[in-house]
Amino acid sequence: MSGTLNIGRLFGIRLKIHFSWVFIFALVAGTLAISYLPTAYSGWPTPQYWITGIIASALLFACVLAHELSHSLEAMRRGRKVTSITLFFLGGVSQIEEESRSAGEEFWVSVVGPLASLVLAGLFLLLFLNFRGGNSSITALTQYLAIVNLAIGIFNLTPAFPLDGGRVLKAAVWKLSGNEGRAVTISSVVGSGVGFAMIALGVFLLFSSNQYTGIWLVIIGWFIQSSAASVRKQRDSKTALSGRVVRDAMRGDVPTVEPGTSILDLLESRMATELELAYVVVLGDTLQGLITVTDVKRVPIEARRFTWVSQAMTPASKVATLPPDAPLEEGLGILANRRIGQLVVMEDDKPVGLLTRAGVVRVMEVSNILPHESRNSETIDE
Repeated sequence: MSGTLNIGRLFGIRLKIHFSWVFIFALVAGTLAISYLPTAYSGWPTPQYWITGIIASALLFACVLAHELSHSLEAMRRGRKVTSITLFFLGGVSQIEEESRSAGEEFWVSVVGPLASLVLAGLFLLLFLNFRGGNSSITALTQYLAIVNLAIGIFNLTPAFPLDGGRVLKAAVWKLSGNEGRAVTISSVVGSGVGFAMIALGVFLLFSSNQYTGIWLVIIGWFIQSSAASVRKQRDSKTALSGRVVRDAMRGDVPTVEPGTSILDLLESRMATELELAYVVVLGDTLQGLITVTDVKRVPIEARRFTWVSQAMTPASKVATLPPDAPLEEGLGILANRRIGQLVVMEDDKPVGLLTRAGVVRVMEVSNILPHESRNSETIDE
């Protein structure tokens, strides 16, 4: 997720805040200080309302962090790698590498989040009952946090992918049917339905007396619907690439250049006529690196005559590579995760091809119109 700021690590997991979190933090604190707290607890001085509102907003996001940490720690306990947790305006998200390997794992990694929120709600309720009857900030904080954690726990159990409840639904369908793909499809379709229903209810409320709730329902409904649709699209992509290998999508006519070529010569003699975006840098049959249009742009115009390709290229040690028989899905993952336009295909320590996003898309588009039984038995000729 772009637009994030690293704030530290916890249990080896990077903690990040998205810029939208600042907006919602201020909105929650302001709403509590101006509306909720003066209504529920009268007679306080104005600074007390604001201080309590700010503390409540901070504790709310600490509870959201605890919710996400429960997901992450359960995933780590089951041997999966968790890279980060990001707080943003709709809550938080854990970046967990790899998909669940079983329906049971999917269930427990998903359900622990809502359970953590419900446990927090119970703890804050016990504290509130201990302080009830008073008119203090502690009473207000414990009451608010009990209510909001209960709401978070129940809302996240809604069977709408990608909410935790949607993932629990996926786990249940997966367990009953034995088919993960069918489980993803059913849970994401249900998620889209819930999302559209929330949008419709939100639009209705916009024209009634509760515009504030209506706006939030539209925003949350849109998020759920678009996320569910994205999950189905990713599933379709995975299905289209099933059984395919890098060789099916790579281009074999690799454009190469020697490391001693000047940037000016590469630009005027090669790029200007061949219109290639990237060249594999080789010395004989040995990979030296990769040079792209972006690398060339970084070299000042006046220095291009005296700058060699070897000085501007990405060295071989940093170039993404895969063998031709690697799963094509793995290649797409590398291109997406590293945000690069191409990787070099290596065989017997020699560059034999380039895998680009365009090549992967071509395979996906053709695979989607082939009969299902033909996808794993045919390859696409270059």
